[in-house]
Amino acid sequence: MKLRRTTVLSGIENALRKKIIPLLADDFARNEVHLAASLIGIDCAGRDEEVALLVEEQDRIRALFAEAAGKVGDAALANRLSEMAKAKPDDLRMGALMEATARLRDLLVELHIYVESQDEQWASELDRAIWRLIRDNESARNPKP
Repeated sequence: MKLRRTTVLSGIENALRKKIIPLLADDFARNEVHLAASLIGIDCAGRDEEVALLVEEQDRIRALFAEAAGKVGDAALANRLSEMAKAKPDDLRMGALMEATARLRDLLVELHIYVESQDEQWASELDRAIWRLIRDNESARNPKP
């Protein structure tokens, strides 16, 4: 049997809340263990969502790259944007997704530097699109009420 990280963390959180906390007589110790259980629960819930957030972020970046590839005058950069826009994640493990997202972000920074050096309408529009993308990616990570 292969245990998922979220299953293990959920089990630890449950054991702390139901088996350990009731046995603690000291208020300070009880509060500290309750806090630890809460943090484990938050991490567990966040892990389930993290893969989806990374894939969605990659999709947003790739869509912007597809748009930018046809506008950028630097042929080498345009080619890299086009290639990255077509790529799809082939490994959905967390580490691989984080590495792929880092590569996309690095190219996004390179694109942004290039765009900010251009004095044309398309560059201004793309600059605003990049800032919207950054805002949207960060907003997606904010806790939902």
